[in-house]
Amino acid sequence: MNTMYGKGKFIWLVVGAMILGAFWGWAKEKHAPIVILSDRDFTPENGVIGGSGTVQDPYVIAGWKIDRVGVPYGIYIRATTAYFLIKDVEICGAQTAGIKIEAARNGKIEDVEVAGSTVGIMVALSRDIWIEGVRIRECDDGIRLVFSRRIHIQGIEIHSYAVGVWLTGTTAAEVRASLIEGDLGILLELGSKGNTIVGNAFLCRINARSHGGNTWDEGGRGNFWLGFDGPDADGDGIVDVPYFISPGEKDHHPLAVNPWEKRLRAQS
Repeated sequence: MNTMYGKGKFIWLVVGAMILGAFWGWAKEKHAPIVILSDRDFTPENGVIGGSGTVQDPYVIAGWKIDRVGVPYGIYIRATTAYFLIKDVEICGAQTAGIKIEAARNGKIEDVEVAGSTVGIMVALSRDIWIEGVRIRECDDGIRLVFSRRIHIQGIEIHSYAVGVWLTGTTAAEVRASLIEGDLGILLELGSKGNTIVGNAFLCRINARSHGGNTWDEGGRGNFWLGFDGPDADGDGIVDVPYFISPGEKDHHPLAVNPWEKRLRAQS
């Protein structure tokens, strides 16, 4: 009996390891945390696998798994102007942020997964940064934008957090076609104005808080808001009454159907 139990336990451990390996991508090579403090630091030693730093040929950091628990950052890039792309990277366990971009520009973060960090992705004092196809889970906050400009967020998933997307003193940012699930969906504060939030699904206890001056719908389409069950008399997929966000701010064309519903069903 003990032998059988031992074999069964071993099998379950193997199966569990295989599942975790598939989830985190065993094909990816482990890498130490990456710190880049100038354009000169885009080197192979810092995880760069190609590129020359131009708009047509950005430096590429790709294919890595960074899971060192307790380090401040998985990837930290500061004071750069060269074009760079962070792609197909998995980060787990960073204490401050999985990825932090500071006083930089011309960067793109694509197809990245961050888990188990205080903040998934932080962008501070930066501009012209693209964040697309990113998945963030089990972080206190999903994405934080601090005194930045023209940050483009699209097609991301954020699960399990205190604040999904948090803008502080940030302008001309876009949050589009994303899924944000948890406690507070999006927070815009301290002069965060002129931002566009469209086509998202907010599945949150508190969907949004804003101090005003932002756009929540475009081209006759807004966002999906959990718990807002307004009428859609003509069946066009748009709720017939606006969704109130703050004094002077409304989503005039809230979505009647969660655009992520089919994908979530397929994942379950």
